[in-house]
Amino acid sequence: MSQMLFVLLFCASSAGDVANLSFDTYSGYFVSNKFEPDAAESFVVITDQAQFDKVFGVAFVMRDKSHRLPKDAFKSNAVVAVIKRGHALWEYKVEGVTVEQGVVQLRYAVTSKSTPETTFACPLILSVPRGEYKAVTFVEDGKLVKTVKLTRNQAENGPANTGAP
Repeated sequence: MSQMLFVLLFCASSAGDVANLSFDTYSGYFVSNKFEPDAAESFVVITDQAQFDKVFGVAFVMRDKSHRLPKDAFKSNAVVAVIKRGHALWEYKVEGVTVEQGVVQLRYAVTSKSTPETTFACPLILSVPRGEYKAVTFVEDGKLVKTVKLTRNQAENGPANTGAP
């Protein structure tokens, strides 16, 4: 009986080849007002510091304890980001990051607080290990909202990809 259970568990776990990816989230950045300023939301994959700096800037405030990207982050990581804009303050909770058949899936939940008098650009910024990824899918509150396709060069060392046509 125990041998049969082991065989069933092995078959079930190897059938999908879904692997959890390690990730880290970052804060203390603002979204450049030159990056897709008219978009209600943006989905981006960034693999170098220069492109990151075109999308985000460092927000310095007194007694700042924000967790920021290390200087050498792009040597072994890529950044995956979601940006929501409008008259709301958005908060994100990452539920998980997985990879299956070369497709990274970021699952997250969002909550918002209406701000009728003020406009915000609220980012979720996280890093994942570099890899030979084909695409990144963004799943918000259980629904697929965006797929950003990557070329091999972009996944390994290319500039930002927003999934724009």
